[in-house]
This record gives sequence, C-alpha cells and structure tokens, in this order.
Amino acid sequence: MDRTQQLVQHFLSHRNVTVELIGKIEEENYNYKPTPTSMSTQELATHILTSFYQFASLAKKGEAKPLETNETNLAKLADIYTEATQKLLEDMHDEDFDRVVEAMGAQMPAGQLLQIAMDHEINHKGNLFVYVRELGHTDLPMFVKRG
Repeated sequence: MDRTQQLVQHFLSHRNVTVELIGKIEEENYNYKPTPTSMSTQELATHILTSFYQFASLAKKGEAKPLETNETNLAKLADIYTEATQKLLEDMHDEDFDRVVEAMGAQMPAGQLLQIAMDHEINHKGNLFVYVRELGHTDLPMFVKRG
C-alpha cells in the first residue's frame, strides 16, 4: 500500500466515525452547547469538516479554499465534505507530501500538515462524542473503524 492509500484509509477510518456521530445530531439540537463557551454542535461539526478539507486543499493545491455550498443539513454536509476531501487526498502523489507549504505561520512539508489535520480531526471527534452522548445517544460507534 502506498503513502496515498495509507493516508486515505487512515482518514476514512476516523472520518466515517465522525460522519456517523454527525448523523445522530437532530436539527433541533444544532445549537446545543455543553457549556456556554463551547461551540454549538453545528459549529463543531462544520469546523471538523471544513478544517480538514482546507488543510488538504493547502497540501495539494497550495491554497486553503473552502468548498462553496449552501447545504445546512449536517449529515449532507458531512457527505459533501468527506467526498471532496477524500478526492483531494486520493490525488496526492509522493512529491506532494514533501512539498513545503506555509501553514499556521510556519513552513512545513505537506505530509506534516496532513498529520496535523488528522490529529485535529481526532481531537474534535472526541469532543463530538461528548456532545452526542449528552444529547442522549447511547448507541455510539467505536472511536475508529478499519476497513
């Protein structure tokens, strides 16, 4: 398995759980916050989805452009962003991973930026587990799903 395939598989092993969690959030709970200073469920889910896409866009294309969509349903938005992010990752070539990009005020290889994106998603997916649990859901997926 090459580097690109490993990255896509790792991304999907976590993203598919994120998508499953997002699917449990009913529209009437989009504004739910576990604490007054927390992001709402809608803000958190959107942040997870858009951030990884923008990191991947920067790694592949050299610019962190968001997708243009008017979709407000979180489950549909998760599908749109997952498909678009997977496509960006699948289009990565070996030389793309080593190309230096400017991100967060630093120069780094695109492969390192993608690892940061993965760590960022994993961190916020943990937050999302708490939100969904607090919304009363008890049938939750495992933290990661392989294959």
